[in-house]
Amino acid sequence: MSPHPIASPGRARLGVSLNFLTNGLMLNLLPRLPEVKEGFGLGDGAYGLMMAASGVGAIAAFAFPARLIGRFGALRVALVGTLAGAGLLVVAGFAPHPAVFAAALLGMGFADACADAAQNTQGVAVEEWTGRTIINSLHATWSVGAATAGIIGSAAAGMGIGIGVQTVCMAVIVGTLAIVCYRLGTIPDHVRHQQAAVRARRDEQAPTTWRRLLPVLPLAVIALCGVIPEDTANNWSAVYLVQEFGVGYSLAGLAVVVMLVSQIQGRLAGDPLTDRFGAERVAAAGGVLVALGSLTMALAPAPAAVYAGLVLNGLGCASLIPGAYAAAGRLPGLAAGTGITLVGFALRIGLALGSPVVGGIAEVASLRASFAVVAAAGLIAAVLSAHRSLPGRRADAG
Repeated sequence: MSPHPIASPGRARLGVSLNFLTNGLMLNLLPRLPEVKEGFGLGDGAYGLMMAASGVGAIAAFAFPARLIGRFGALRVALVGTLAGAGLLVVAGFAPHPAVFAAALLGMGFADACADAAQNTQGVAVEEWTGRTIINSLHATWSVGAATAGIIGSAAAGMGIGIGVQTVCMAVIVGTLAIVCYRLGTIPDHVRHQQAAVRARRDEQAPTTWRRLLPVLPLAVIALCGVIPEDTANNWSAVYLVQEFGVGYSLAGLAVVVMLVSQIQGRLAGDPLTDRFGAERVAAAGGVLVALGSLTMALAPAPAAVYAGLVLNGLGCASLIPGAYAAAGRLPGLAAGTGITLVGFALRIGLALGSPVVGGIAEVASLRASFAVVAAAGLIAAVLSAHRSLPGRRADAG
């Protein structure tokens, strides 16, 4: 199998966009998590630990994505990672025990870390080829896929379709789309050589040895803070609505969709806003919105207020992760995929720690109180972003 021989910026953008869409579709299990939690008879603490397995698997990947991308190319790594994740999704759907479910999540986290780093590396390369800011739009297609997955999962729950049947159907769809993405997304060799020459010129001006990694640190923290509201909404918003307000499974599952739809809007607006105001200002404003949304959820007197808080969270976190990835992909002195892999590693630390922290606070105090962690993450992201930690494409090009 090889990528399609006819390449163009439009085809490459379509291919990588579909890759992000496919990655989002992998979240179709999220609306069924309240059923999984109750089916296994888990408390908040045990549930939080089980859900952390995905983040642990991603952390275990660590340096593998950069090495694999360097050896096999971003397209191949994205394809294999997606196919592996789809297979493990089916295992999770039929898991007879929490340990099996956690093991499947562990493998999915590892595969997703590789696929995510690969698709972002490819996205930055395509962005440079097109000469336009597109990274937020690419992540918007991820949100579209995730929102679609949420609708499918909620509808399946409402119709009484088994979780296993749902995951099999989605795995087939994801696998098919992954192959299409691979064939569309190729970038010609001469374009890659030009991009490599530009990176080489930047590398000549970069600090030596370990100091090249220092600019990654603020970007990594911003990405970590950006994933906390997203992960909390994914793993806990439906549970929160069921436990605190008695909302039914199907309606509660739509909480994830509400957050993702608002995230889509924020990401579609993110590219033109970034070109006009700068990535750092857009991200700083997003961090403030995350803090406001989280406080709204914590103080919510009714389900409607929870959904309103999720809208603010979605708008707020929309540009945090894309901006951090894009800036990391252009850092001088680092091999292709290295900066993005390190930012992704920090992001997945957030995925690994987020659910246990939320679950622990819920056990000691309440699930409402745990949203203070999300509000704090938003404020940290706002402060770091305001200090110009997110150089955009235009600044880089100048």
